[in-house]
Amino acid sequence: MKTFFLGLEDRLLIVKEENGAYSSESRLHGTQPTHLAIDSLNSMLIYCSTFGHGLWRSIDGGETWTAIGKVTSYHQPDHGKGIRSPHVTFVASQPDKEGNVWAGTEPSAIYYSEDKGESWRECKSVQNLKSKVNWQFPPRPYTSHVRWITPSYTDPSAVSVSIEFGALIRSFDGGHTWKDRPFGSPLDAHTLLAHPNQPGTLYAACGDGFMIKGHSYAESHDDGETWNYDSEGLEEHPYLYNMVLHPHDPNEKLVAAAASPSTGHHASLFSTIYRKQGDQKWEELSDGVECEGAYLAALAADQKDPGCFYAFNNFGMYRLNAGERHWSQLPVEWETEFRNQHPSFLILKTS
Repeated sequence: MKTFFLGLEDRLLIVKEENGAYSSESRLHGTQPTHLAIDSLNSMLIYCSTFGHGLWRSIDGGETWTAIGKVTSYHQPDHGKGIRSPHVTFVASQPDKEGNVWAGTEPSAIYYSEDKGESWRECKSVQNLKSKVNWQFPPRPYTSHVRWITPSYTDPSAVSVSIEFGALIRSFDGGHTWKDRPFGSPLDAHTLLAHPNQPGTLYAACGDGFMIKGHSYAESHDDGETWNYDSEGLEEHPYLYNMVLHPHDPNEKLVAAAASPSTGHHASLFSTIYRKQGDQKWEELSDGVECEGAYLAALAADQKDPGCFYAFNNFGMYRLNAGERHWSQLPVEWETEFRNQHPSFLILKTS
C-alpha cells in the first residue's frame, strides 16, 4: 500500500492507494501544514510542521495527531525546552536515529530534539551569524524563516540549513556551532537535498536564478563549502522551488519551475516540471500535467519503484512511470476548494 501526505493550505490530506484504488481523508483541519517528516526507523512516527499552529506528532501513521513542542502550558514556568514560535516552517527526521528530529521556524530559529519532540534544544549560536543582518523573506521583509533542513546521511553531527532569504548555513557538531554562508553559495535555496549514495554532496533548487542568470540549480561536492551552478535548459523558467532525486541515482532529478515568483505563487499562474539526467541539460517534462493556472508542484519519488515519480498541484495528483515521458493524472477525489490552494509538500510512504 502507498500512503501520500499532501500539504494544503488548510489541512493535511492523506491519500491511500491499494490495488489501484484511491481513498482520501483529511487531518489537521484549520492549520497550514508546511512540511512533514517520517521517522527513518519507525514509519508510524510522523511529524508535521504548521505555520501558526506549531508542530504536531502522530504515533499511529497519521491517523491521530498531538500538538508538541510548546514552550509551556498556561501559568507554568518556562524551562526553555520548547519551540518559541508557532510558525514552524520545516521539520526533518535525523537519519538512523529513532525519535531525533529537527525543526525550524519563522523568525529564523533552529531546534533539535532527541526524545520524539518532548523537549527541544535551541541552536542559539545561529543568531550570532554575521549574515543574519541580511536575512529577509521578501513578502514579509521584516522577518525570515528556515526553509529547509538537511541532516547528513553519513555524519550524524552534520546538518545543512537554508534560510529564506539570505543564507545556507552548516553545522558539524550537532547544531552547537554553525558555519556562516560560504562565498558563492545560494542565497535562496528553496529545496536542499542530500543523497545516501553521494556522501558530502548537496543539491539545491534555487530562487536565485530569477535574480542571477544561471543560478537556478546548484551542487556542492564538499559539504557545502563550494558550489557549482548548472542551469542550462532552465532559461525560460529559472525560478525553482521543489525538487526530488531518483532514489538510487541522484544524477536524475526533477524540479518544479516557473518564470518568476509571481507566476509560481501569486498572479498569472503558470508552473511546469523539468528533469535532468546525467550530463544532459534540463528538459521540460510536463506532458499530462496541468500547467496553466497551476501553483508550483510538490514532488516525490517512489523508493520501491525506482524511476517512478509523483507530483501534486492545485489541479490534482499525477504519476510518471519509469521510462515514460507522459504524466497520468491519478483518480483521486479532488474538492473544488483545492483548486485555490498552494501545495506545500508531497511525502510518500510505502508499505
